[in-house]
Amino acid sequence: MKTSTTEKMTTSTKILITLFFISFLGTSTINAQKVEVKGVVKGKTEEKAEPLNGVNIYLKDKSVYTSSNRKGEFTFPKTLNVGDVIYFSYLGYLKQKVTITKNSTNLTIVLKEDDNEMLGAVGTNKRFSSKRKGQ
Repeated sequence: MKTSTTEKMTTSTKILITLFFISFLGTSTINAQKVEVKGVVKGKTEEKAEPLNGVNIYLKDKSVYTSSNRKGEFTFPKTLNVGDVIYFSYLGYLKQKVTITKNSTNLTIVLKEDDNEMLGAVGTNKRFSSKRKGQ
């Protein structure tokens, strides 16, 4: 009779210990995946990198976004999960994407200048004349 009581006790003890470890590991991985992201955004030109004011920063496929201040600093308004992707975009610079890791708490992003050339007006000496009648 002692054998069956001891077996029941060890089986129930094993189950309790297993449940404890599962719950402990489950909560620690959930807490470890949340990341609060902040940092600085700079724009790199030929001469140097300077802070950019008003850089658009948004989460991929979500309507959560923010922008950088005058010093180029930002704090993302939502805690992000590891693996989330945020985009940085600014007129005249190439868009950059960053995948969040557990070490992404303080980012320094340097946007590179876009090489697009503006199309200029074609220089002509012709005077514009309207094709409308009566003018």
